[in-house]
Amino acid sequence: ELYNFEITGSGTAFPERGRWVTNDEIHLMIYGENFAEKMAAKNFQPDYYETVLGLKKRFWTHTPGSIITHDELTSADLMAEAAENAIKDSGIHKDEIDFLIAVTMTSPRYSTSMGPYVSGKLGLTNTPSIEMKSGCASNIYSIILAAQLLQSGARNVLIAGGDTITKILKMNAFMAYAGGDAGAAIILSKSNAPGKGIVSAYINSDGSYCNYMGVKGLFPPNRFDLDTENYFLSYEEGTEKFLQQAWDTTPGILYNASCMKANDMDCLIPHQVHKKRTIAISESSGIPMDKTINIIGEIANCGSATLLVALDDARKNNRLQKDQNAMLIAAGGGISWGGIILKT
Repeated sequence: ELYNFEITGSGTAFPERGRWVTNDEIHLMIYGENFAEKMAAKNFQPDYYETVLGLKKRFWTHTPGSIITHDELTSADLMAEAAENAIKDSGIHKDEIDFLIAVTMTSPRYSTSMGPYVSGKLGLTNTPSIEMKSGCASNIYSIILAAQLLQSGARNVLIAGGDTITKILKMNAFMAYAGGDAGAAIILSKSNAPGKGIVSAYINSDGSYCNYMGVKGLFPPNRFDLDTENYFLSYEEGTEKFLQQAWDTTPGILYNASCMKANDMDCLIPHQVHKKRTIAISESSGIPMDKTINIIGEIANCGSATLLVALDDARKNNRLQKDQNAMLIAAGGGISWGGIILKT
């Protein structure tokens, strides 16, 4: 239990310098003109990604597989813009932010922590800051850390997430459809209202799967990994059984720790992977789909930023309101997973 805080602001970033890409545009890039006939010859259906996986469009700062240039948006740019929007939404002043947690899987700098890097972009010159990297579960970890900081005397903690997944994707028949870019941020603030905060929390990891998902290439870049294309995101089916187990068991752990049940939940906010995963977590948590945030069709999987995009969507569309209970859950990153039950 980590009480006496609430979410006071949230925001996202999909800047004009990027672009929204539909399934048909990707079909055209991969298969060329007359893509429907060419896909049919390979037993692919053009509508598969929408009807089965729920993927309709995604935001790209970069075309997967093309040369990365210095004038393209970075994850730090996305974090900074989302943070500005969250600060504006909260109504607090920048000098009232006591800590910043920058969350990304796709840092644009090899050795520089994105915490101070993003702080600098925001003009937070006297704010301690760190980078959190725990895959798609990073924001579960970050919210728990922020709650602990607030209990230790901080007034406001800013969590800013951003990923440019397109820069580590191959233009192939699955990855290009599944990944998108985004920035998202929330501000957690100390509150005197009783009972607001984390009712129960659970985090875990198993590093034995690190070589089965993620980017395998070593840093600094080396010729072998360049030649073998090890700087692209990979995913091997060997992780799927364990990953599914992590998703399935987390709700029960949260319920047991909180003495709450599915019918106590007003909202389920899962990391957005694809439609099948969202339906599965709805079933394993017992929280019906009409209470589940499902925006995968609008944004695809934006890496570690995705959960905060979904949280912002829930807040802005009144799916998550004051004095409600929400379950947040995520898994990924080779493998880290976890969840929280949050009293708003």
